[in-house]
Amino acid sequence: MYMKQKKKSLFSLLLALMMMAGLMQGMTVETKAATNSVQAGPFTLSRDSGAIVEGVDYTYGKYESGNRNSLTILTDDITIAMDENAEPTSDIIELGEFNNLPLDSFSKVTFSNLKMKSYYNNIYSNVDHIHITLVGSNELVSIKEKSETYGGYAIFGHGSVTIENSPYGSLYATGDGLGWGAISVSEGYGKSDACITVGDAMSMKSSTTLMADISELTDTPQVWRDYIGAGKNYMDIKSAKTLLIGMWKHSHTWSYALDESKDGSRILATCSGLGDCNEKDASLWLSLSAENTDYDGTAKAANITISEDWKRLNLPVPEIVYYLSGTDTKTNSDNSGAEAVGGAPKLPGSYKAQVTVGTDTKATKEFTITCKHGEWVETVSDSYLKTAATCTAPAVYYKSCKLCGAKGTETFTSGNPLGHDFSNNAEVCRREGCNEKNPDYKPATPVIIEGAGGEWTKESGATLRFRSDAGISSFLRVEVDGTVVDAKNYMVTEGSTIVTFTAEYLESLATGKHTVAIVSSISGEEKKATAEFTVAKKADTTSGNSTPNTEQTTAQKTKALKTGDESPVGYLLALLALCGAAVVFTGKKGYLK
Repeated sequence: MYMKQKKKSLFSLLLALMMMAGLMQGMTVETKAATNSVQAGPFTLSRDSGAIVEGVDYTYGKYESGNRNSLTILTDDITIAMDENAEPTSDIIELGEFNNLPLDSFSKVTFSNLKMKSYYNNIYSNVDHIHITLVGSNELVSIKEKSETYGGYAIFGHGSVTIENSPYGSLYATGDGLGWGAISVSEGYGKSDACITVGDAMSMKSSTTLMADISELTDTPQVWRDYIGAGKNYMDIKSAKTLLIGMWKHSHTWSYALDESKDGSRILATCSGLGDCNEKDASLWLSLSAENTDYDGTAKAANITISEDWKRLNLPVPEIVYYLSGTDTKTNSDNSGAEAVGGAPKLPGSYKAQVTVGTDTKATKEFTITCKHGEWVETVSDSYLKTAATCTAPAVYYKSCKLCGAKGTETFTSGNPLGHDFSNNAEVCRREGCNEKNPDYKPATPVIIEGAGGEWTKESGATLRFRSDAGISSFLRVEVDGTVVDAKNYMVTEGSTIVTFTAEYLESLATGKHTVAIVSSISGEEKKATAEFTVAKKADTTSGNSTPNTEQTTAQKTKALKTGDESPVGYLLALLALCGAAVVFTGKKGYLK
């Protein structure tokens, strides 16, 4: 007994371990893969000390208001970077989650070549004290949507913000900050002694003007605990709406536009990055070309040409996408013979090549593929059908180009005429568009489709109706028992031909069966739709107590004599047999002594 219980316990333990292993495996499947570098929208997140996991170290998704996304950092030592040549993003960055006290406790983050520009705050800090290290050239631009309103912040902290000494980085920040400037912290929410600190090795220049160029930053600002301003004493202080922290190193921000002198087929690039650009005299262009060409069954691709400076600076070279000329319909195998959607066309026609650089700068070039149509051939196909075969003529087709398959103007015939269809004794040909009469047509005899076999009773005062399937327009007359009936004795109505006899006429007929004929003219011939009907005597209304007639009484007597099982003698014999069976049964049971 003990061994059985022990085995049962071991089995239960093994089953539980298996279930736990399955659960852990399922949890592993649900967890996001960990890596030291991840992409979140325009941002690249990395960490030297360990992996980064979405939902644990960061989140990225739609912000609660406005048409933008939010990157929220949740743990320490994460570098947030953007590509040096990237265009500014309108997304925002949140350091920590906005919630009740205490504020989030992590403290380190690195900004690398950030380019942020929007009508809102660029960066929120919901951390008790965040330490920011700068790498590369960072641009945080919060612009006013309307000049008469207050604008947002480049950086706003609910706790303290420290910009660490960063020998390899700098920050250009501009924002109205509700009048407090580009960078500010709040003591009204979160940390009551929140303050701003800038590393003593970091130089600062400023302007009280929003969106000032780097060359216009002539003021030397200082930190006044919760904001940065320019002025020698508190009464003279004006908020620094544009700040440069650190030694600025120019980074390119490329803008693209069509070269209007080149019919929309060339794109020019210019740098709009902050500070002096040493490429302002560079020749930066991308040109799209496509030639009109003859059809030979191969794909006809457009070409992209770029300047040496464009190539040297590694500016983007997009793929060419092809459309049907004058439309937004991309080429495909059906409409142009292209091997892929938007691919280079093969078939004759007019097309548009297009490239897109940056967000939406497009260059286009129109071109045509033409076939010389050297030889026209006869190909039987619905694609080339001019007229289908008829009863008296064969099908007619257009000739087509042997090389490209285009439809020509010359025609040829194929096959034989279909011939007339007079099936099922059709009066005219059944084929659509043919009215040929059937020379062997035999007019069908009409029939009575309602009223056949009907019965009418004398003195009933009722009418009697018959219906022929012949059209009313072909009606000639009515006959009963071969005699033409005077029209006053019936009424003719449509549907197809309905004849209704009057009660007076029906009274004139003898009792018994009669034959009615509705005569119609079918294809010039008289045809009769016939049916029988019965005129019956009035029903006998004499009392049920009357003495039956002699014939009926005699018949009943005869039947009684012939059918023994209906006589009293039959009933008596059956009763006697039943009694005998009862005596035998009771005797076997021992009750008969």
